[in-house]
Amino acid sequence: MERASNTFLENVLNNVKNFPEKVAILCPGRQEVFTFYEFGSGIFSFQSLLKFKTSGEKVILYMENRPEWLFALFGTLLKGGIVVPVDSFLSPEELDNILKDCKPSWAVVSHSTADGFNSAMELAKVPVSVIELSRFVLSDGFPEYKPRNPEEPAFLLYTSGTTGTPKGVVLTIANIDHNIKAVERLGFLNENDRFLALLPFHHTYPLMAVAILPVALGMSVVFLERLTPDEIFSVISKSNVTVLVGVPRLYQLLRRKILQELSRLPLPVRVLATLSFKVLRNLDLKPLKRLVFAGVQRQVGKSLRFMISGGAKLNEDVWKDLEAFGFEVLEGYGLTETSPLVCVNVPGCKKVGSAGKPVPGVEVKIAEDGEVLVKGPNVMAGYYTRGSIKRSSVKNGWLHTGDLGYIDEDGFLHITGRKKEVIVLEDGRNLHPEDVEMELVKSPYILDAGIFYHEGRLKAIVVPDMEALRERGLDSAETFIKEEFKKITGKLQPYKRPKDFKILYRELPRTRIGKLRRFLLPRIWEELNA
Repeated sequence: MERASNTFLENVLNNVKNFPEKVAILCPGRQEVFTFYEFGSGIFSFQSLLKFKTSGEKVILYMENRPEWLFALFGTLLKGGIVVPVDSFLSPEELDNILKDCKPSWAVVSHSTADGFNSAMELAKVPVSVIELSRFVLSDGFPEYKPRNPEEPAFLLYTSGTTGTPKGVVLTIANIDHNIKAVERLGFLNENDRFLALLPFHHTYPLMAVAILPVALGMSVVFLERLTPDEIFSVISKSNVTVLVGVPRLYQLLRRKILQELSRLPLPVRVLATLSFKVLRNLDLKPLKRLVFAGVQRQVGKSLRFMISGGAKLNEDVWKDLEAFGFEVLEGYGLTETSPLVCVNVPGCKKVGSAGKPVPGVEVKIAEDGEVLVKGPNVMAGYYTRGSIKRSSVKNGWLHTGDLGYIDEDGFLHITGRKKEVIVLEDGRNLHPEDVEMELVKSPYILDAGIFYHEGRLKAIVVPDMEALRERGLDSAETFIKEEFKKITGKLQPYKRPKDFKILYRELPRTRIGKLRRFLLPRIWEELNA
């Protein structure tokens, strides 16, 4: 089927019409399967609840990942509306700011989010027509379609990011179209691929890569009921998931789990497995790796073709270790402001430690101060503020990303850190805190780490892996983690060594996509001092 001249919305309609029996959505926990015909009926059924008075009305989606999320997404877009996805974990006070800024006409909520949204409406004093999913009934019908100008706004995404200050990013039909067509041109996916809906759809990375791209290209989306390792592995295996779209922290924990399982094997088997792992880690022999570690493949899911990582830089050791077990890891780079894809590693053209090469149609260059600049049809329309769109970070067509990096001699982009997070020490040297954090989490006993500059000193907060410590027979982490910290930081250059550190027995503050909210670390430090 020819897709080149179609928008992603027209592709979805064509899939509903031309492949009615093909599976579009699987929800094993609810024992539900939706064909593309039924997917179209879901869109049609949702549209019957939307009563737009004008085109371009904004619709907030405030609910957890579920099939109805996709019905509401495409129902809104096909009817001429603008989708405003928001985190289902947001408090009424956080929603208050978004409601006042974008003034939506509609909102779609689930049973678990309805009360929170009603409280937010009372705070904001913004009238919104609310559709609760209890009102949704699936009935036969073909979706209504209002043809749209590709330059029209399609999404308004609020990014709290790592600073706590939300910004509304406006993405157009053409922005999303570019990303989908660029991935299609790269040619590493096929029509039988199934994507696991693991990350929350309010973030542009899973929104594009899992909520939109698969159904636009005639592939399938698989939903989870519970975000637990056992549930993830079970669903991957039973539903034949082929593509896992995740963030570095997911792959870090997966690699840690696999290594822990290997350490529990009987001694002779453990020695052989460890030796095989060390040898295969440095060889490009994927079929042999999958054969040697067939047990690992079965545990995680032998149907899995790709582990795609984004949202932050993936630790090189994690990448190499997962590939040693026979998995294909593909890392990419992007921002909400670029819809989001800018660069990606693909089979046959990848480099461990890099973010890959620019996707077709996108240009990347490095400014004199090391900032990554991006130009292309994927760059946002602008930031939305109280009804107006501003392109403050786009200069002469180039988006100033705020990320630092370099392009190597082979054309691969390497991200070294965030411009605003670089720590300038008293002697004038620049420190990228992520470099130190990546060294610390290499320890099997340190689950997470946060580096920051506070009161004239470089400091660290570390989260111990209590399960690993208990397996070693240690009930108290204090002394052991202190020695582990000294051993690791002692190998670093002196200026990279934190002068103080504290242990935190809970998770570090991160966004739902896994980025560290570094601005909160000084507050946690003070709490630990109290």
